[in-house]
Formats: sequence, structure tokens, C-alpha cells
Amino acid sequence: MKRPVIGIVGAGQLALMMFEASLRMDLDIHVLATNADDPALRVVSHARVGDPRDAAVLRSFAEGVDVITFDHELIDIDSVMALEHEGQLMRPGSRALSVAIDKRRQHLVFAELGIEQPPTYVAEGADAIRAATANHPLPIVVKHASGGYDGRGVQVIERHEQLDQFLESIRSGSVADTAFLVQPKVQIDFEVAVQVVRSVNGEILAYPVVRTVQEDGICTTVQLPAVLPDELCVQATATAHRLAEHLDVIGVLAVEFFISDGQLLVNEIAARPHNSGHITIESCVTSQFENHLRAVAGLPLGSTVAVVGAASMVNIIGAESDHVIAVSTTPIDAAVHLYGKSHRPGRKLGHVTAVGDSLEDVVSRARRAASALVYQGAAP
Repeated sequence: MKRPVIGIVGAGQLALMMFEASLRMDLDIHVLATNADDPALRVVSHARVGDPRDAAVLRSFAEGVDVITFDHELIDIDSVMALEHEGQLMRPGSRALSVAIDKRRQHLVFAELGIEQPPTYVAEGADAIRAATANHPLPIVVKHASGGYDGRGVQVIERHEQLDQFLESIRSGSVADTAFLVQPKVQIDFEVAVQVVRSVNGEILAYPVVRTVQEDGICTTVQLPAVLPDELCVQATATAHRLAEHLDVIGVLAVEFFISDGQLLVNEIAARPHNSGHITIESCVTSQFENHLRAVAGLPLGSTVAVVGAASMVNIIGAESDHVIAVSTTPIDAAVHLYGKSHRPGRKLGHVTAVGDSLEDVVSRARRAASALVYQGAAP
């Protein structure tokens, strides 16, 4: 029987970790990289470089695989839909992807399903953002409708001078986007996330809810358990279930939430493996990466049950310094995952995960390990 050929659009760290998971299954992985130095190209032999938003490039890539999945949202949805219409398997499908890549559509889906979210105004252009402030006085959060990640594409505007400067950047064209979501800056007590995975048969399994810690818009730490009231964990998981079914997701769906004054508010979704799910590699029976591939390939899903009492994942993020990489002789009591990326300040270069019985202990060990591996820049 022919091994299924899975094509991954994107060759970043998510594709790298999907490839690692594929080694435990009888799958053949191909990747379409945007850049010649993308992490997965170090290990995947079936790889090509090209712009996935180019219809001809995507079509050529599709000809050599059985099913296509994605490690990022920087795609042309029309090209995806055209190939899907011709019979190419896309998992998740274009329905889920069209929502995942557009925060305006996410907002509409949340509203349609009655899922609580911060008050939101969809603004097309600078004048509409100005008008939105009549309903949402400063401070406000302005999100680009598409293309943002790791804090990019999100502006927190607290003063009228900031607002004037941002609106002028839109009018002048220095900010290319014209579609935005405007929300009041809500009081965030903390943030949580949950991953669910849905099979081709509609089976849905949920991973444990995790707490996430953000700094400057970038997730720095993930903790299991989330230390959240049971009713909120149940609500978060049920919300992810509803979204996965509604969007007909095949594979992993990650849903991020704010907790504000004891209320669960949905933030955004990703229809792919997610940074908040890296912790599942060491903490659960089946990682998010393996289960995503299982779903995409039409295989039975693996158990999502936690196998440890506590776990903490800390991202290794490029520092501002331009010195050589710091080499530490400190023993590292955590699992280390380095992505092989070139250094850039603020870039996710790897992560570490510590597991054990005590949350306080694993958080401490993960932070020590990440500190020992902090990148201070590339060697000259």
C-alpha cells in the first residue's frame, strides 16, 4: 500500500516538528518553503522553495502530494479554493482557512455562534477607525484583519497623538492594510488556550487547557495545568469543539482566550498546530503535531490525555544584543527544541519544556533552561 504523501505549505518550526512526528508513522512529508533557510529544509528531503501565494507554485506543489496542510496563514485563499474545487484535498479545508486568515471573519463567526468576545468594531480605513473611537474611547486595541502574528499587526493606542500618527500612516500608505478590528483595551487577568483535533470522521479530542503568558504580544511561557476554575475549562473546551465542528476543521484547531473579571472572552483562532501546543510533545500521550498529521492523513486519532502532573514550556527568543551566542555550562533539566533559525531580535528560535509533579518546580526549571540557552546574536 502506498504511503500517504502529506504536503505542508510552509517550512518553519511547525513543519519541522510535524516532520519529527511523522517519523513515528508511515507518512511521506513534502514541504513548500518560502525561504531557502527555513528550518524544515534541514531535515526534509522532499522540499521546494517558492511563494505559496503564487497559484502556479501551489498547483505544481499539489501535483506531487496526496493532501495539503499548512504551517502558516500567509496564503492566497482563492488559489486554495480553486485547487480544492478541482479535487485536491486541503486539510483543514478552505472554509476553516478563510476564517483563520481573516480576523474580520473570526469576529463574525464568534458573533454568529454567540461566543463571548470583547466589543468589536470592524473598520475599513482610517476614517472608520476614527469613527469607532466614538463607541470605544481610548485606550483601544487595533488589530490588522490579516497577516499579524507574535504581536505584529496589533497596536495598543492609549493617547490621541498615537491615534493621529497611526491614522496618518494608513492614509499615507506606509501601513498597507486598510481593514482592521477595533476593540476597547479590556482588563486581562490572564490568558489561556486550548487545542482540539478533529478527524475526517468528525471525532473531536481536546487537549488540556493551558495558561499562556504574553510579553510584548509574544507568547513567552505556557503552563499546564492552567489553574483555572473547572467551569471555565469546560467552557473553553466546549467553545473549541463548537468552532471545530462549525468550520469543518480537519486537524488541529487552537483557540486563544482572555480571562477578564472572571469571564471567558475568545481572542482568536489558528487552524494548525500552535505555539501554545508545543507543550504536548512531552506532556501528553500524543502531541499536537502527531495528531494533526493523523487527522490530515485520515488515520485514527491518538489520546490527548496528559501523562504528567505539571509542565511548562518557555520560548527561546532572540535578544536585542548583537554579540555571539551565549554558551552556558549550566545543566539543563528540560527538553530542548532548537529550530535552526538565524538570529533576529524578537524571533522564536526554539523552546524548552520541563515536566514533573509540581507546577512551581517545572516553571522554575523551564525558565532556568531557557535562560541558559538565550541567543544573544549570531557569531561573526
